Amino acid sequence: MTSNAQDHLHEVESLTRSYARYSRSAGGVGSVLGGVLCLFSYLAGALLPLTPLVRATLIAVPALWLLSKWWLTHRFYQRFGHVEEQPAAAARRVHVAGVVVTVLVAGLVSWKRLSPVWPHLSALSAGDLGYLLVLWLLPLAAWRWLRSPLDFIVGVFLFCQAAVVSAGFAYPLIGATHDPQSTLMALIALEFPLAALAMIGLGMVEHRRYRQIERRLQQLATPA
Repeated sequence: MTSNAQDHLHEVESLTRSYARYSRSAGGVGSVLGGVLCLFSYLAGALLPLTPLVRATLIAVPALWLLSKWWLTHRFYQRFGHVEEQPAAAARRVHVAGVVVTVLVAGLVSWKRLSPVWPHLSALSAGDLGYLLVLWLLPLAAWRWLRSPLDFIVGVFLFCQAAVVSAGFAYPLIGATHDPQSTLMALIALEFPLAALAMIGLGMVEHRRYRQIERRLQQLATPA
């Protein structure tokens, strides 16, 4: 095999690996959208009155992001053909650990919520049922779609915000309340807009890289 042929083969292999990342771990515009929706959900929940329209919107945000992310992956970032990324063993372990944590937290929160009213479950309000439903959708979403660390962090917030909004409240801004429990919630939620900003920046970088991959793939597909 000539040197030129070897160089060509290595380039094709490298391009294929880079292209495959956009099937799972690289989001591009989907990551930008996730970061924007995270900021929107954080600020809207804290600053707007929770009218039925606002509540419905915040509950729908996680599904809107995941559907948009799925569409962008299949219709744009994988339009040259689907190539599945093979994650490293360490990445798989981190992903599985994240899913296990979401299951444990959902189980613990559900137990705390249900144990006081266990003999009278029919007394649960529609808000409580919505809270529990969204809470248990999170592990499913984490397993199927939240593959990268930033996807996981932002996705967890969007689902948690949707869950608590179903129950009639939202994560407050830091300093907006003097109640110790609300202040703790605000401190916990503060990390999510920071992750959202990082996700927006990373998504823009990933999109620019994809454009480079796209141009090179088109060049290779064009007969000399």
